[in-house]
Amino acid sequence: MAPRTPRTQEDRSAATQLALLDATIDCLVEYGYAGTTTRLVADRAAVSRGAQTHHYPTKRDLVVAAIEHLFDTHARQFTEAFQRVPEEDRTLDRAVDALWHIVSGPPFAAVLEVVVAARTDDELRTIVHGVAANLRHTVVELLLWFSPEVDDPVVAARIVDLAFTLVQGASVSRMEGFGDPDEVIHTATVLARYVTGLVTPTSTTRPTSTARPTSTARPTSTARPASSSEPTGGAR
Repeated sequence: MAPRTPRTQEDRSAATQLALLDATIDCLVEYGYAGTTTRLVADRAAVSRGAQTHHYPTKRDLVVAAIEHLFDTHARQFTEAFQRVPEEDRTLDRAVDALWHIVSGPPFAAVLEVVVAARTDDELRTIVHGVAANLRHTVVELLLWFSPEVDDPVVAARIVDLAFTLVQGASVSRMEGFGDPDEVIHTATVLARYVTGLVTPTSTTRPTSTARPTSTARPTSTARPASSSEPTGGAR
């Protein structure tokens, strides 16, 4: 057996950051935004307070980086889910199923916690809107590649907006114990075949390419934005 290559400082630093980001998401789900503290996150990640403050000095830094990490993870999961579907089965109902499977998971509660906190926090709201826009762009590109029924970027964007509004609303309903969200999603998958005709505008711009996307997730960034227009990281 070949000897194991020792981990570099960069490897250890990356592992520490990932542990902190995953722990932040877990804390947001379990304790909510108000109840999440840097100490709770460090304890959950089994990381020293010194290491935590070195990478993410404040609660805002932790939360912003964790949400960026979560949205990038969702982008990768969407890509992998869409790519696993056989070409002959690439229909809009399968796309809705893939979206629902990811959005209905426990981490979505962390997103909601930050969205609610961002309602009264202009800087945080700008960051949340920025990472959400990047995710939307990724899924629109995926849909253009994935579905033979959709070859227009305007139509693809409308379908993605409709699908996200539906699955996110169904996920909130599940948390509230309201109605039967799974039945709603089932109905949506049945109706998905009609969506293209409903959202197609009378005049649209044809896409120049619908090639398979080669990259979807943004590199995780934790720096504070230089201005409110660029989403990137505060009080504890």
